[in-house]
Amino acid sequence: MAWKDTLLHKRSSSAVIATSGSKGRWASAPFASLPQLLKGNVAGLYVQEPSGEPGTELNMLIRGAAVPYTHRKNMFETQPLVVLDGIPLLSPHPFVYDIQKYSYTRQGGAFEMLNRIDVNDIASITVIKDGSESAIYGPRAVNGVIVVATKQATAKQNYIAVNSWFGWVQRPHVSTMNALTENNFRKPFYEKYGTAADLRKYPAFLRDSTNPAYYGPANWTDLYYRNAAVRGINASISGGYPRANFRLSIGNLRNANPADKAAMDRYTASFSINMMPLKWLTMSTLLNGARLERDRNTYLRDRFAEMRYLPDLVNPLSPNKDNYGRYRSEFDKSYDDNKANALAGFFRLKADVGEAISFTSQLSFDYTEDMRDMFFPGTLLEGNNFASNYVSYNQRIIFDNAAHFSTTWKGDHALRFDAGQSLQLDFYKYDYIYAYKGPNDRIKINQIDNNTQNPKAFPYQLIYKFLDKEKLRLSSLYGRLNYSFKQQVELSLLLRTDGSSNVQASSRWLLTPAVNVKWDAKPVLFKSSRMIDDIALFAGWGRVGRLLSTDRFAQGPQYTVDMSWSNEPVISSYAGISGLMRPYGYGYIGDGISWPYSDQFNAGLNVSLAKGRLTMNVGVYSKTDKNMLLNVPAYSDYGYSGLFANGMRVRNAGVDVSAAYQPLRPGNVIGWTASVAAGYNRNKLMALPGGLREITIGDRHLEVGRAIDQFWVLRNDGIYNSREEVPLHPVSKIPLNYRGIALEKGDPRWRDQNGDFVINDKDKVLTGHYLPVVSGSIGNDFTYGCFNFGFSLYAAFGRSVVNKAMADRFDFINRESSLDMNAVKEITFWMKTGRDGNYPTYNPWSSVVPYRTDQDLFLENGAFVKLRQVTIGYDVTKAGWWKRRKLKGPRNLYVYGNAANLLTFTPYSGGDPELVDFKGYDTGYGLPIPKTYTLGVKLEL
Repeated sequence: MAWKDTLLHKRSSSAVIATSGSKGRWASAPFASLPQLLKGNVAGLYVQEPSGEPGTELNMLIRGAAVPYTHRKNMFETQPLVVLDGIPLLSPHPFVYDIQKYSYTRQGGAFEMLNRIDVNDIASITVIKDGSESAIYGPRAVNGVIVVATKQATAKQNYIAVNSWFGWVQRPHVSTMNALTENNFRKPFYEKYGTAADLRKYPAFLRDSTNPAYYGPANWTDLYYRNAAVRGINASISGGYPRANFRLSIGNLRNANPADKAAMDRYTASFSINMMPLKWLTMSTLLNGARLERDRNTYLRDRFAEMRYLPDLVNPLSPNKDNYGRYRSEFDKSYDDNKANALAGFFRLKADVGEAISFTSQLSFDYTEDMRDMFFPGTLLEGNNFASNYVSYNQRIIFDNAAHFSTTWKGDHALRFDAGQSLQLDFYKYDYIYAYKGPNDRIKINQIDNNTQNPKAFPYQLIYKFLDKEKLRLSSLYGRLNYSFKQQVELSLLLRTDGSSNVQASSRWLLTPAVNVKWDAKPVLFKSSRMIDDIALFAGWGRVGRLLSTDRFAQGPQYTVDMSWSNEPVISSYAGISGLMRPYGYGYIGDGISWPYSDQFNAGLNVSLAKGRLTMNVGVYSKTDKNMLLNVPAYSDYGYSGLFANGMRVRNAGVDVSAAYQPLRPGNVIGWTASVAAGYNRNKLMALPGGLREITIGDRHLEVGRAIDQFWVLRNDGIYNSREEVPLHPVSKIPLNYRGIALEKGDPRWRDQNGDFVINDKDKVLTGHYLPVVSGSIGNDFTYGCFNFGFSLYAAFGRSVVNKAMADRFDFINRESSLDMNAVKEITFWMKTGRDGNYPTYNPWSSVVPYRTDQDLFLENGAFVKLRQVTIGYDVTKAGWWKRRKLKGPRNLYVYGNAANLLTFTPYSGGDPELVDFKGYDTGYGLPIPKTYTLGVKLEL
């Protein structure tokens, strides 16, 4: 079976993927997580993979983003709700970012917690994109819903099933360089613009051409890149009787990256049981657990960000294998243990009172842990060793009760009424401690005496502790009425009210309605048509509340003593004396904070033609998020970065199209199914708080009437090759200047948009999009007898990328002039990327910083098309030779092979255009998405 964004229910606009017992292209792919499985296969769902490092977080967006990404924690406000067997899963809380000086990654293990779900256990996935349908899930569903149903206990079939695969990830081909190449790269800048003083400051690692550490062979790649083995196995057993049945599943997965020895291990177990002690009463229980462990990258940047400590960065790592090997051996004396645990389950009672009335009561929970233990020896830190420990746990308990009533009359009318109550209790907590300068490198933990709380190993002045916890209470009531006439017209009305503890008492409750209409037009308009099998039209409108991310907004005006300073967000002590504080310096919260909400309209049609040979779904939507909170720059005199205020409004509108065509029907000698899933999305900022027309937050500029995902840059028109080329003011004869600095020979020709002969922010323009305008996939699946073959292309268009990695390479003077994170050079510094000849030779010593990233010189087309999956399989049990021998044994035996991420087509001049951060910047970080080759077998007994 080919996986495709097919509407299995003709009256539903939700994308449904069935996986249970499937064979074919997607069922044979060794996906490690749910987002990777869905990437490109559902119209309107965009999955951004910022790194190929196993276990790291991926970003999912359903029909665009309603929040401008000014900080990494904004990503948490745009992720869809994932419901696993009726349990709304927890998402990591972003409050831990408030204690980070650098937000490259989230504190702790930073796992993609959806890795907890074993793809082999999934029976079906439903992606609910329309607000009129997702409204039943309440404010948790404002960004859409992904409903995952796992294989459950059943009495229809007793079986044992095993799916096992093994393979490897291929190391990429890279072009290395040593100090000679870097010296030749810098030489033209020094010859054209360098002074004697500049030459005296020439970097030491480039000065001595006889130094084998930097001018020797650049053969470090054997220690950094290697082919790595991957594997996976899942075994399950199911059986029982009509009134008592069970299913047990266990699995293990080893996912790896060819770079930096990065890997992830997952261990999963799932158990479900159904019992009917009475004919009218069903008792169901489910437990789903997972253990995740991963070996992280060894980036210097990420390590220094964790330690808040920068050693001497004058000399980078050596590209020579012997020298780099000695560094790796010292690194091996450290440890960086990352672990996560997850356990979710429910106990459900369902009582059927006759055929018309039923009651359901369910107690469900979700619990996750995230842990990271680190130690780095003094040999890596100028004699100062470092230890840290991070532990967090999140828990959710939900108590649901629902009543259902259904009836029909006169054979044409059907009515169903649902009423329910839900109480959700969330709790988030973390403890974090780090310390410097232990007595030696053999003591790798900081023991605390429980009685005195005095450290036994590390000096108390160099120990820093952080902790925080938050609670969320969400109480909900709803009623839904569904009416059907002759199964041709369906009308659904929903009324829901939610009360959140994160909202101030004056507006704690929000009432949200939703309506949905579907019409089967075939019997009325095309009853006699032989070409049209089915055609259904649907439309809906729904209002969905948006939960506020933290309980701070419920408390109103807050006053605190902020002991931090501009470069360190949280300081826990003053003169060695501990202080108690919470980090509110990021924005002032006043009275009047109320519920944000989203009004969502959708309409479309589902069509089936030529006896199912062509199926198609087209949906149009307009999603307007209103009354949203934004940290508006203000109150800087009081130490705040801004004022949180309601009033931002963002609209996302677009079209989703999915279709499947069968030129050759499966089951014939040769079968061929072609499928496509594509989504078009554009966003627009409709309003800002307080009637503002534009604001600037960091490097993001927002203007009413423009998209929220655009880059704010200067237009670059080349280079001034002489001082005479710099324009002069016609009256004052003062040269064109950048913020008061006169432009000179070797400076960029930045376009003076307003003609005032001053280049500044007023000359910047909004251009490009860091989110794709169009994304999706094209798939083809072929069958020949017992063989199947399939491949898919994944694509994104209308997106731009800032090649920051190349900007940093050219901006070597500023990067090496001060001791900060910009001066860090990873071992991948010695790897050739990009095309140097695409950029002018500016004066790198110029005070205008000519190679800055806020110009369109480094803004490139980030579109791409990838050959993502190629699969071949053979169904042994359907083979004629197997049937002729009348062999007893497995009821199903299927062998398959898969190759992933084989080719990328892109106009982008840098690396993989998919590997960008949340702002659309290609920083050069992020491990490659590897080429993967696997062989596997599926067996059912």
